[in-house]
Amino acid sequence: MKYTLFISIFVVLSTGVSGCNNDEQADVHSAFFDNLSALCGETFTGEASYPDDPDHPLVATELRTHLSFCDEDMIRIELYRDSDYWHGAWVLEKRHDGLHLFHDHLGDERTEEDLGENDSHGYGGYADDRGSATRQHFPADDVTAQMIPEAATNVWMMELDLEDGIFTYYLERHDEPRFRAELSKASVY
Repeated sequence: MKYTLFISIFVVLSTGVSGCNNDEQADVHSAFFDNLSALCGETFTGEASYPDDPDHPLVATELRTHLSFCDEDMIRIELYRDSDYWHGAWVLEKRHDGLHLFHDHLGDERTEEDLGENDSHGYGGYADDRGSATRQHFPADDVTAQMIPEAATNVWMMELDLEDGIFTYYLERHDEPRFRAELSKASVY
């Protein structure tokens, strides 16, 4: 009887603690989403580095992001290269399973049929528990691993330096740096 009571109390306490952790994690994800959403309409400019491929089209060009759309469940960040829309956006969504980042490579004028052989659309992942109100990590989800097997170990990171107006987008693959864009808040769009 005492053993059964002890197990019952342990299960209740364990469930309560894990529920608190999930609530805390959801609160942190919401705080990050709200901080990013508060920048809606803003533009950030800067440059990128790509250690694996220094000739990548996003390197040695001016990058510009524009937080073009924000509502209570979604933030869309358009990507421009040398002032031209680069058919890409980073999209954050509040989904049933948590805060999700995906990469939209279609845009207004591009369709699935326009995608090239090595051009993927919709890959990304859910924010994990390493984040804060100004930084989130998004490990590749199962959809991404199936779509782009070599990206199964990807972890995307977004970070906001609210005081200095800096937005950083960073990608690791196999625990090694793959892509980094550090962008500063622009005074004029």
